[in-house]
Amino acid sequence: MLDPKDFEVASPPTDGITALDFSSQADYLAVSSWDNQVRIYEIETSGNTVPKTAYSHEGPVLCVNWSKDGTKVVSGGADKAGRMFDIATGQSTQIAQHDEPIKCIQFLEQGNIVATGSWDKTIKYWDLRSPQPIGTVQLPERCYAMDAKGHLLVVGTAEKHVCIFDLNNPTVIYKQVTSPLKWQTRTVSCFTDSKGFAIGSIEGRVGIQYVEDKDSS
Repeated sequence: MLDPKDFEVASPPTDGITALDFSSQADYLAVSSWDNQVRIYEIETSGNTVPKTAYSHEGPVLCVNWSKDGTKVVSGGADKAGRMFDIATGQSTQIAQHDEPIKCIQFLEQGNIVATGSWDKTIKYWDLRSPQPIGTVQLPERCYAMDAKGHLLVVGTAEKHVCIFDLNNPTVIYKQVTSPLKWQTRTVSCFTDSKGFAIGSIEGRVGIQYVEDKDSS
């Protein structure tokens, strides 16, 4: 039974949902799904949802992220491609390519740069004006989770590795640690002040980590 304050999204995906992201600029919600689609909904002040548009990958879509200015959506999928949808033109273009599915994708605050994390055990950085990556980093394992805030980028991989990056030097792992949790990493979320991050695992626990040991107290 729905809580009276809850609203069900109209015309939801036809298969499992992999990611959700709200635009920071308008009441739009982007949803990626196992049905190969990214759907964009407008959320009205009444709480009702209006399906606005959608675009496709050639396989299940595993991640979705809005640009900071709310004009573009990027997504990554099992088709090993990163795609960008332009809200103004209604067109989607391929902006990234990996050797295995792209599990994580994110616009960085540093200009027109998108970071992608893949099961091919790499992070790649893409300038949207160039078809080739402007940087590639070898990870210890497959990328499972990623988040960035300011100059901090945190990647959680298989085997509980956590790689911390200073985006002033984005192709070098600043620090590598092991997750404080017992089980596989499911999600990471950076603090708003970029001094640390929260990490969540498949058994539903959350750990709080600081980048610098001096901040841990």
